[in-house]
Amino acid sequence: MNYQRDELSMTVHFNVEKTNFKNCTLLTGFHGVGEVGYISISYLVGALKAERIGFIEVDNPPPFINTGDGGIVTPFEIYKSKKFVLVKLEFSPQRTEESEFIRSLARWTVKEKFKDAILIGGLDSSFKTGKDNCRIVPTRSYLDELKSFKVPILENSLLVFGPLAMILSEFEISDFPALAILPYASALTPDPGAAAAAIREISRVYNLKVNVSELEKDAENIEAEIEQKLERAQKSLQNMYV
Repeated sequence: MNYQRDELSMTVHFNVEKTNFKNCTLLTGFHGVGEVGYISISYLVGALKAERIGFIEVDNPPPFINTGDGGIVTPFEIYKSKKFVLVKLEFSPQRTEESEFIRSLARWTVKEKFKDAILIGGLDSSFKTGKDNCRIVPTRSYLDELKSFKVPILENSLLVFGPLAMILSEFEISDFPALAILPYASALTPDPGAAAAAIREISRVYNLKVNVSELEKDAENIEAEIEQKLERAQKSLQNMYV
């Protein structure tokens, strides 16, 4: 096992002896509007038959785990499928170390010489104008590749916030090519339909063969399952700190 710690207190574990990430594309998303980032990455892990190659360990991990078909699902996991590396956050980092987590993830991506990064989030559907289902936010280093996307850039009157904003800032400072894709999504409930829109655009640009029909077909079940998981996690936290 390769065990490495960067200058911050986030540790990345890889359960393979040597992993070369040069020229790979990082794919990740966070628990934000419509849970779009989480839904998208979770679906892509299965659709691409990605192999779990490692874990991210932090000093104060969320006090939860899940179970899946392959056994235990830890809070932060790293998957790989060909030249695509997916970082899946089953739960959000603790607020006290969220900034550190994001900074470390961005710096690790740059250090390992990834080709670029695609970040998936959600945009409150109340801001929708026109017919396009998504908006994008690129770093300056990604501008040369921008012509591949047939999606408008986010209006400068709107703000990106949360972990997505922090990681974009880190990539911009590092002069690293990264792009956030933001489909319009429900601000009140998990939105698998919005996740499908993001995956379709990413698949078209990066030539991925991903069928999102199952995601759209099971939208109601996925929405209910995620809502139940979030509610259980919230109740558990409340009980812990009462």
